[in-house]
Formats: sequence, C-alpha cells, structure tokens
Amino acid sequence: MLAGIAFHPKDPIDDLLAAIAEGMLANGKSVAGYVQKRRKDADCGTLVHVRNLRSGDEMPITKNRGKMAKGCKLDGDALSTLASQLSRDVEAGSDVLIIARFGRSEAEGRGLRDVISRAMDLEIPVLVGVRDEYRDAWDEFHGGYANALAFDETAIEDWLAQAPANMVSA
Repeated sequence: MLAGIAFHPKDPIDDLLAAIAEGMLANGKSVAGYVQKRRKDADCGTLVHVRNLRSGDEMPITKNRGKMAKGCKLDGDALSTLASQLSRDVEAGSDVLIIARFGRSEAEGRGLRDVISRAMDLEIPVLVGVRDEYRDAWDEFHGGYANALAFDETAIEDWLAQAPANMVSA
C-alpha cells in the first residue's frame, strides 16, 4: 500500500502527518518516518529540521550558508543520515512509514526512494506528502501503483483502515 497526499506549499502537511502518527501511537501502533519543523534563522530566514517519528530525535536537514546566501540548502549528509535512520526503523518493523515530502532529491532519483521501496517490499503501508511541483516525478516513481489521497485526516485514516489484515489498521 502506497499513498500520496497532495499538498500546496502553505498547507500544514507536517501537522497533519504528525496527528496521524500520534493517533496511531496512542493506539499502540508502530510508526516509522519523519515530519519537518521550520525554525527561524538570522542568516537564511528559516532552517528546516526533521523529527524522527519513532525516536523523537530532531536534526537540521538544511544548512545555513551564511548571511549573503539566498536561502538555506538541503544538507546531503543529513539526508543520508535520515535515510539510514528510517531504513533501520523499517527493517525493525512498523505499522506505517510516513514520509513528509517527496521532494527534489526523490524527484532526481535519490533521497528516500529506497526507503519507500523497501517498506513496500516489507508490506508496510507508506504515506507520502507530494507537492504539485513534484507530482510528475512521483507519478513516474510509483507507476500508477499509489493511491491519491486528499489533504484530509479522515481520508487518510480511512485509507489506513483499508489495509489488509496483515498490515496496519487505524
């Protein structure tokens, strides 16, 4: 099971996915994945941190390039660390994998694509946030296999409830 949740840049995708994760955890389910948090930065405006949904650990995923830079940049080493963490979490077993963003790295064939694929191999349902600008790359990645979900907590919970008995139930 694979589902993409369409969202726009101003939509609170991380709040939505965190609420899904919190609900599952409260019901004794195991959750792997991450959500993002933005923090103000004097130099580049905003730094992006990721929070691992299993461990609760946070780390920056963008790097401050200094006051003269135009914005912050994705930290490839941090993305690799996140991928390693999530791979371990998936291999340990989980009722769901939540990927907050199918972004530029994934669209270019890198990022968390292998983690998503491995979860699918292990029959772990995967929820992925997908912004419009990466929809074509997302569609190419899943090749028609993924469900398209509305930006709606009830719709996502209903999708999770449709999982086969050997998978998650919300």
